Amino acid sequence: MATAKAAKTVQNAADQATQTFQAMTAVGQEKMSENIERTMTAMSEVGAFGKENVEAFVASATVAAKGFEALSARAATYSKTAMENHVAAAKAIMTSKSVQEVAEKQAAYAKSAFEAYVAEATKMTELMTGMSKEAIAPLNERVTAVSSLMQTGVVR
Repeated sequence: MATAKAAKTVQNAADQATQTFQAMTAVGQEKMSENIERTMTAMSEVGAFGKENVEAFVASATVAAKGFEALSARAATYSKTAMENHVAAAKAIMTSKSVQEVAEKQAAYAKSAFEAYVAEATKMTELMTGMSKEAIAPLNERVTAVSSLMQTGVVR
């Protein structure tokens, strides 16, 4: 009778150990599945974030390229106009009948050339400033996104 009782006790202990092992295994599998799912979600978010960064860089570079193209075209136009004005002024000076007329024409040309240069430099500066602001905007948005992630504790 004692051996039957001992066998039953051993069987109960084995059954409890089996149940405990199965419960622990189930919990471990559940936690592992949750961690894998969280990791996959995080990797997907990192990929999407990286893609947005690349898109912002491309947008910024596109704006900058178009801006430099516009600036180059404007500079070429100004140079052509300035050269035409210089040639016209030189022709006008050559037709002068006196030294005083030469001095007056040259002074008038120098004044108009300087004013045109200042106006063009001001316009070019405005264009550069506008282009710079527009080109940096997508990058600023990404910096703001990173700052936001850091403040929420997602990125440490």
